[in-house]
Amino acid sequence: MSSKIKTKFQTITGKFGERQVRYLTSGSGPVIFLLHQSPKSADEYKPLMEMWANDFCMIAPDTPGFGSSDPLKSKKVTIEEIAEATIEFADALGIDRFGLYGFHTGAIISIALAHKFSNRIEAISCNGVLVLTDDELEKIRAEYLPPFLPKWDGSHLSWLWSRMREQLVFFPWHERTQDARMQFSISDPLILHENAVDVMRAGDNYRSAYGAAFEYRLENFVPELKVPALITAGEWDPLCKCLEDLTPSESTLIESSKDQDQALEKSRIHLLKHSKNTSINLSECALKHNGLTKSVIETAVGDICIQKNFDRADENPLVIIPPIGGSSKTIEYLSNELSKEKELMVIDLPGHGESVKDIEAPILDAFNQAVSNVINHQNVEQFTLAIINHHGSLSQFINENNDCIDHLILIEPWFVDKAFIEEYKEKGLPDIKKEWHGGHLNQYWYIVRDSKLFWPWYNSVIDGIMDLRPQLDETQLQDEVTELIRSESNWISAMTGSLNASTNMEIDVKTTVCYRKNHPLSQSANQKNNFSELQLDDEIKNWSKNLKTIV
Repeated sequence: MSSKIKTKFQTITGKFGERQVRYLTSGSGPVIFLLHQSPKSADEYKPLMEMWANDFCMIAPDTPGFGSSDPLKSKKVTIEEIAEATIEFADALGIDRFGLYGFHTGAIISIALAHKFSNRIEAISCNGVLVLTDDELEKIRAEYLPPFLPKWDGSHLSWLWSRMREQLVFFPWHERTQDARMQFSISDPLILHENAVDVMRAGDNYRSAYGAAFEYRLENFVPELKVPALITAGEWDPLCKCLEDLTPSESTLIESSKDQDQALEKSRIHLLKHSKNTSINLSECALKHNGLTKSVIETAVGDICIQKNFDRADENPLVIIPPIGGSSKTIEYLSNELSKEKELMVIDLPGHGESVKDIEAPILDAFNQAVSNVINHQNVEQFTLAIINHHGSLSQFINENNDCIDHLILIEPWFVDKAFIEEYKEKGLPDIKKEWHGGHLNQYWYIVRDSKLFWPWYNSVIDGIMDLRPQLDETQLQDEVTELIRSESNWISAMTGSLNASTNMEIDVKTTVCYRKNHPLSQSANQKNNFSELQLDDEIKNWSKNLKTIV
């Protein structure tokens, strides 16, 4: 197995229905799973995976409901259920026995796995576990995990930033007392930003595994552990004191560590000593029976995430390219419905969604190369191509694949002149800095929200008002804001390149342009082009019905 960190998906059908798990994998040696803390994702383990690449073959899944893993179908998720779901995941990968490293929630899940599935677990190393009194648990239940639901004004993002910051000041974060005060520095805004975005990805589901961890009374199970177990915590960790409340079994070592580095080294040595399984051949991701299946394609520019509903296309599938700054997540209102009747594939462009973020090539070159590689990999010979907003981003691909594109569908494309482009590059693409107070999250919120109200989004005066039914569903806005943030600086360079490319773009393929009737751009498309037209409903949730008439 390569030391390069790869992103993959696995489809699972089991106790919790049909679901997909996103996971990272790298390294070589004994097989271990890395289970992350709440409310994070497997991405937090990327530095550790680089450190341990020569020691272990590592599998780091997103906990169900976090990152890009589907949540469990359960009335109230428990740690035991997450442990069962992890075994289902291992089964789907074809892995029999494995070791475990877990941090905080991940450590608690590891104990549940070792206790309930001792025949599958070779060894566990737990870094930071929580033991609560009955009174402490009641307070946690009442205040620690309030709902996280998008608000019309973006105020939920202000709360989220304060919440991420406050947990470095007090533990529990909601108890603002001297006893709860911690000796921590406030993290750099970059770290707080990453933590906040992980919660945004999970949404209100952030409470699932987080809450389950508090409810699991691990002190009752540690004395019964039969597998080799190390339970530690750095002295800096507020959970370190909980080690005193645990009674070890004969196979368990409980001891504190000076700091995180020592805790990690102890864990590495412990797992190396007790993990023996070195045979692994990861199973391929199976196609889901219902809906779209996520998978990752290796291309010349890096891993590209796609969603599709076919193994091999019969004829003329529909390929959808989400808007710049968006992803397959932000167009589910369109793809989920179309996929019920049409062979369909959605491609997350480089720098977007679950596709590679670090891009070495010029951004539009990366876009065109990635889409070309995916089409070839999937053996798609003829297809309909639908691009949302920024057709210039794939001008090279379109020109080079005229014979393969049966029909080009441009959904609210930006046919604009050079004067508009220059103004937009000056005013519409702000360099948003990650601020210590978190105000940058609300900047993103209002960019996205105002784009539904004004044209262009920054032209918030009377003349800029769009004569359209406002599309202000907070859940959709939240998805778009989250994905725009996750695309980071890639969306700015991509927008600039795409707008520039669109001015000189010649389209020599059957083309339909689709607009809402009163969209400011709806009269510009046919000035120089003999395109067919399709009117879109003001409600974006009805666009799939509109498009079904031409695909």
